[in-house]
Amino acid sequence: MVTSRVFCVIMSSTFLLIYKEVSVLQIRHMEANFGRLSHAALDLQPGLNVITAPNESGKSTWCSFIRNMLYGLSTRTRGALADKNRYAPWDGSAMQGRMDLRGGGEDYTVLRTTRRANAPMGEFACTYYNTATPVPDITGSNLGETLLGVPREVFERSAFIGQSGLAVDQDAELERRIAALITTGEEETSFSETYDRLKKQLNRRRHNKTGQIPALELEMDDLRRSLAVLESYTARVSELQSELEQTAECIAALETAQAQWSQIEQQRKLQRYAQACQTANEAARRAAELEQAAGTLPESGELQRMRMQFDALQTDLFPALKAQQAKAQEAQQAAAQAKARCAAHPLYPVNDEALQARTAALSEPSVPSVVPAVLALLAALAGGVFAGVQLSQAFSPLVWVGFGVCAVGIAAAVWLLTRRGKAQRARQAAAESRAALDRQIEEYLPLRRAMQDAEDAARQAVLSVDVYEQSCQNRARQLLRALQSYAPDTDNLPAAFTALDRMQRSLKELDAAREAAKAAAAQRELLAEHLPLQAEPLADPIPEPEQSPEEIARQLPTLQASRRALQSQLDRLLGQIRAIGSPDELRTRLQEDETRLTALQQEYDAIALAMQALSAANTTLQNRFSPALGARAAEIFAALSGGRYDKVLLSRDFALSAEPSGDAAARSIQLLSQGTADQLYLAVRLAICEMVLPADRKSPLILDDALANFDDDRLAAALDWLLVESTSRQILLFTCQNRESAYLAGREGVHFLTLETPI
Repeated sequence: MVTSRVFCVIMSSTFLLIYKEVSVLQIRHMEANFGRLSHAALDLQPGLNVITAPNESGKSTWCSFIRNMLYGLSTRTRGALADKNRYAPWDGSAMQGRMDLRGGGEDYTVLRTTRRANAPMGEFACTYYNTATPVPDITGSNLGETLLGVPREVFERSAFIGQSGLAVDQDAELERRIAALITTGEEETSFSETYDRLKKQLNRRRHNKTGQIPALELEMDDLRRSLAVLESYTARVSELQSELEQTAECIAALETAQAQWSQIEQQRKLQRYAQACQTANEAARRAAELEQAAGTLPESGELQRMRMQFDALQTDLFPALKAQQAKAQEAQQAAAQAKARCAAHPLYPVNDEALQARTAALSEPSVPSVVPAVLALLAALAGGVFAGVQLSQAFSPLVWVGFGVCAVGIAAAVWLLTRRGKAQRARQAAAESRAALDRQIEEYLPLRRAMQDAEDAARQAVLSVDVYEQSCQNRARQLLRALQSYAPDTDNLPAAFTALDRMQRSLKELDAAREAAKAAAAQRELLAEHLPLQAEPLADPIPEPEQSPEEIARQLPTLQASRRALQSQLDRLLGQIRAIGSPDELRTRLQEDETRLTALQQEYDAIALAMQALSAANTTLQNRFSPALGARAAEIFAALSGGRYDKVLLSRDFALSAEPSGDAAARSIQLLSQGTADQLYLAVRLAICEMVLPADRKSPLILDDALANFDDDRLAAALDWLLVESTSRQILLFTCQNRESAYLAGREGVHFLTLETPI
């Protein structure tokens, strides 16, 4: 609190040094790159500025811009609704703004720009207008409070009025300001804050189960319970120690019996080892006898290979040979059938050369040309014409010459035509013979090719049979030669089968004897590894304990687990006893807590008494506070309502009621019409502005569609009051209607602006 007072004194002194000439603070010019405002500019005048613009055109954005230019970008909200995100320029550029101000005869320029993306409008400068000279002691954080004389919260709840912000709510800073006007002027003292601090101190000592007193009472209860627990733990420790001794005796008896059984088991192991040695010797002897009786036998792998060769002959080669023989017989039958079909043809067995000779012999004869016959006819025609000419002139011997030529020409033409006809008939007969021969050749050639293919297939099949027979003979001879090394009398495949079966039985019996000998030897070695060291057979057998090894194995782990559990319980109890502490220390702490509880209870009673006194003082303060603010609000409300209401009642928590003129019955704001309630809210807000905002620094009054819901009469009354108020302070009235401009048209001191909707 002392620090805050010192800060206020310093800020007030600074303001008086720099702005002692300021009487009215005016906004002259603004440039904004802020939210939907892209490089937008707005010029303002002293007095009443009516700024008309449709909805969604940037009115509220301009209002937020003014607030953030004066007090900086708000950081109270996080996430998407934070101002740095909410008012990020839509065009993607950096957030920045400029504001030209006038006050006390001086002009100032305020710049807020962005250097880092995570700190929009973080760069600040305040200079004298049209100079680079900075205004001393002005920073981005104290600009608004220095120029306007109030912090951000008070400015927003007084001089900044929106359509949804007419109602007045409680705020500690606003409460201090109003209380200072009607009390001593101490702005750092707030009833609600002081009462809350006292309540916190009271709750710190006692609040349900939290607080120092309940906590101390709980601690004392814990100490009493700890003392009781120590007594029960001590008794339980004695019981556990007795149970541990009994369990240890039972475990010792079982371990003794277990040792006896161990000795008995050692003797049994010696007996089993002796028996294993005898068995191994007998198995080795049996294997040696079989090896001697078997004589020369192939190795198991060699025998298996010969057996596979024999099986391959029986299952693969011989059946394959029979299949090839059957295929060869079928191929020979097919060749005979193809040869029979070919031999039935008339051309069989003519070869290709004979066919070519026959074809050449059937060549078509040539046909004489018709030209000689035509020439002979022309000569006969000429002779006839010549004879006719001679007869027409006079009989001459030349007439006979003409007739002779004509007769010879006709005879020659007849002969030539007859010769040509015979040649044509001979040519046609040769063509028919050639066609018949071609048809026979077409039938004959496929038959001959089929016969040749069938004969080739039959020959190939016979060759394959020979190859398979030779392969089978070679494999059989190879197998017999291999078997003769072990069975010399084996000279055919049946004898080979008998020899292989005999050798396989002998080898299996020998292998079984070898495996038995090997297993017996391994068992002997295994038992030898588990023989006890320096163990010798005892002369007298050891008597068996009453309990079997199984019973001992079943009981001993249970008892050992019981002992471990008892020991664990004992250790845990001893640890808990050590953790709780000694009884003397606990009793000492209990006495100390009783002393502290008495002191805290006395403090609690004193704080409760102080809160009662503070509440009584607050009641007295309300009796002074409410009439002071309510009287000025009543004057404004009477002007706005046309004198229908002449009294306003206002509590410290801003609960409102009004009295109609001539009626002493107060009416709560909830009982008023919405229009009358809005008028009352506006009157209280304007009264707060007059009482809270410094009188020597008239700050601008900003209204954002605050009168949109007023009817025409209420709107006219509000505009008349604002017009009078604009003579002493600058007023910015943002509206989406044209009613304000129509009503104020032609009035002095009113300036009209129109905003265009950004694209």
